[in-house]
Amino acid sequence: MSDNPNILFFHLDNVAQADFGCYGGAVPIGAKTPNIDRFATEGALLTNYNAEAQCSPSRSALMTGRHSVRTGVVSVLPGCGLVAWELTIADQLKQLGYNNAIYGKWHCGDSEGRYPTDKGFDYWYGIHGTWDVAYWPQDKWFRDAGMKPSHVVESTGPGHIEELDVLDFEVRKNFDRTTLDKAKDWMDDSVAKDEPFFVYFNHSAVHFPTLARDEFVDSSDGGEIGDCVQMVDSDFQELLDKVDNLGITDDTIVIFAGDNGRDTTFHAPGNRGAAGNWRGGYFSSYEGNNRTACIVRWPGKVESRATDGMMHLVDWFPTLLNLIGHEELIPTDRVLDGVDQSAFIRGQQDDSNREWFPMFFGETYVGMRYRNFKVLSHQVPTGASPIVELATPNVINLTVDPDEDMPFNYDQGGHSWVLYQVYGPKSAEFHKSLKGDAVPKGAPLDFDPKDPPTDHHDSTPVRDEMHHFFHGQSG
Repeated sequence: MSDNPNILFFHLDNVAQADFGCYGGAVPIGAKTPNIDRFATEGALLTNYNAEAQCSPSRSALMTGRHSVRTGVVSVLPGCGLVAWELTIADQLKQLGYNNAIYGKWHCGDSEGRYPTDKGFDYWYGIHGTWDVAYWPQDKWFRDAGMKPSHVVESTGPGHIEELDVLDFEVRKNFDRTTLDKAKDWMDDSVAKDEPFFVYFNHSAVHFPTLARDEFVDSSDGGEIGDCVQMVDSDFQELLDKVDNLGITDDTIVIFAGDNGRDTTFHAPGNRGAAGNWRGGYFSSYEGNNRTACIVRWPGKVESRATDGMMHLVDWFPTLLNLIGHEELIPTDRVLDGVDQSAFIRGQQDDSNREWFPMFFGETYVGMRYRNFKVLSHQVPTGASPIVELATPNVINLTVDPDEDMPFNYDQGGHSWVLYQVYGPKSAEFHKSLKGDAVPKGAPLDFDPKDPPTDHHDSTPVRDEMHHFFHGQSG
């Protein structure tokens, strides 16, 4: 085999930690996840793994190692996409001879030049954006409007895109079955050529519409959600079995992770919340959105343990390059928000290399996680709620208040000192860094933050929010 390990990144869509037994869940929502639970005993289970508030911001942050406000991919709505200047982890792995394939949702740009096959991937079979477009073909008013439905697409390289099946309920339901087979074929071909692979497998569950394949319907006691969770458990094991059968288990880094919390806002059929120890779900500022599942296995290289050390999904960019021994490919010509967590993931150190990260909703800076605290200048209860600016910043000690209903906790020891940490060097550092190479929302494909057009002004809402958050409370 190649000297470089394979990478299988199994990415889930809108899951809560409490969907899985290894996090103390599954059974309370009528489901069982024996395969994922067993996998958790073979690697590092992270209980403090954090994402961004929506799918596109999370996925762009994962790919680039840069927060969404830095890449301009701040929303799931059309009009956001990675510019050509941005580098992805796939771009860097390609330099090492990796065969890079993505299956499922991309959600980092839906026009030529922004497809994954323009950003380091050799092959893509999936969808441009969100799964709820599967509702459209059965919507009478959509049909009457004469609009074009969304399609599953396939791309074999830059400049190539082919529309396949219309994305309706039947295609949506069976989509993961198709991608499982394609991903296994990609692994077969890569091993046969003695070349390492990066398989970025984006499972559709449990994003609404929550449609389990026929063989999983009524397999759980938890309705549609429980059925989909058990489908995830089976599908993940199928890819693990493939890795085993190819004899590459010890040479493959496997990451099982979510992109943000579960839907508790739009009430898709059967999609009840399961935030477990945390409050809320996606499209909110609560921990039930920010924290999601993450388990990492690399036999003999990653210590098997559970850890509450803080990690953010932007960390994967530098961490993966360090894990495989190619830190020279970490770019130095741009700001990376990700920090190297390779020693922490391996178990060579107990503590994470991260103690804080900024929090956003769209372009609005809503607060910061700092150690076991959260400081909020704005609150977003649900995706159907307005973003509320708080008269006084909330300081929440998540260790003693996981429900986030004691916003000051002064009776728990007077945590106002945290404000001085957040309003001081942490916010100042981040605010200053945005002036260097941030890409505005809606920037054209050829936008270069190092050489912006003369009519470009550094006055995006996120910068205004950051400035207010840092300076507005001092008086």
